[in-house]
Amino acid sequence: MRKNSSGDFYLYMGFKALPPMLMEKAIQESISVKIDGKNTYRINNERFSCARTALIPLDYIPLSGHKYHLCYEPMNKAYAVSQHWSDYADSFSYEGAIFTVSEQGGKKIRHGDSITTEEQYYWVRRQPQLPSFIPGIEMKKCGRLILKDTTLNVFCGTFLSDISDAEFNYLTSYLRTNLKIHLLEKQPEFVPIWPPVVKTEDGYIVNSKEHSVYGYVVSGNDNPRIYVYQGIRKIPDELNAVNHLTCVKVWDKEALVNIDRKYVSNGTLLLERPRVIITNDAEIYELIDDEYISPKKDNLYRNCNRILFKVGHPTDFILVRKSGQIEQNGGIGEYIFEDLRDGDLIYVLQNRYLVNLLVISIEKQQADMSINDEELYRLLKTFKGTKKVKLPHKLRIQIYEIQDKVTLSKKYLDNILKSNNISTAMIKVLEEILK
Repeated sequence: MRKNSSGDFYLYMGFKALPPMLMEKAIQESISVKIDGKNTYRINNERFSCARTALIPLDYIPLSGHKYHLCYEPMNKAYAVSQHWSDYADSFSYEGAIFTVSEQGGKKIRHGDSITTEEQYYWVRRQPQLPSFIPGIEMKKCGRLILKDTTLNVFCGTFLSDISDAEFNYLTSYLRTNLKIHLLEKQPEFVPIWPPVVKTEDGYIVNSKEHSVYGYVVSGNDNPRIYVYQGIRKIPDELNAVNHLTCVKVWDKEALVNIDRKYVSNGTLLLERPRVIITNDAEIYELIDDEYISPKKDNLYRNCNRILFKVGHPTDFILVRKSGQIEQNGGIGEYIFEDLRDGDLIYVLQNRYLVNLLVISIEKQQADMSINDEELYRLLKTFKGTKKVKLPHKLRIQIYEIQDKVTLSKKYLDNILKSNNISTAMIKVLEEILK
């Protein structure tokens, strides 16, 4: 559900998108989506925040108790896709529907899912007012939902928990019976702790190189139940928690973590994606010898301790020093961060969303440590007849790496590797040379 500039709301349906090449072809050839053989909609290329979902505007409300069949037409082998609406969404109840509130567009709360008194919601109703006999509803009318033949009322606000136990039970019973949703004081959830993840509208982006996500389990139960749905599997794995901490393995492209409830929705979604974050209209440079140089590697700065930003859109910068100190700045223009240290982080936010995360990694300048073959040969020859010990494994690997870089010393190094013995005095000498 989205709001336009005039303040009216419109309803969109998200559906499993075709692959990008087929989507482009479908748009060019005017392929349509038909719902239940009656309502036909043109496919567009607008994407919702989930990469595999597209949007089309609706001009009707899904009715309760009816299964809507969705298909592409004309039915072509390239577009032989069909599905039932009821597999992915559900209808409006008689009392309307509850939506989340977000800048990208509020999503409908599915039947059987939970909401919490800590969050703000939209309530879409046919009736022009809220039920006055139900306690704990703190909402005001904020607009209309415009469809082809119907206009509905949209209210925005929260449900209260600071009411009596009897009133709260009455409120939860009403929502469960009439809207098929569960109201909780605090939403049970899985909060990722390590490794660092990026929060988006859909869930948390986990770096594609990581497969284990450690997190804290928020639950009112002493022994919370943890259910994990991998990919498209409908049967979850059940995990254990120790001191409310657990580890989730992301085996597929995504994993859904639900706490205390067996639902294939309403949980914490972990999305395994390459962490490529693009900053909108922002140029990033390293300042080296007073010259602007674009970094060679994304999100990794090794050459200097100064970073320059040039931004054309309102942008917030949060610099988190390795010591824990936080510095903030923002706006439009040029911003220079100086005296950066290895381990510092710069968060770049636009419209309250994280669009870039810069990890400062400054390498220490080291002197030229190329191997002096003549000096090494002289030392090996000098300590040839001294007491020997078994060659340490780490040193053995290092000798393997340098034996082709020397000429005079090569014979001595080969003998050390074959005998697996080395002069005691040479161990420290080689360690210094190979640092």
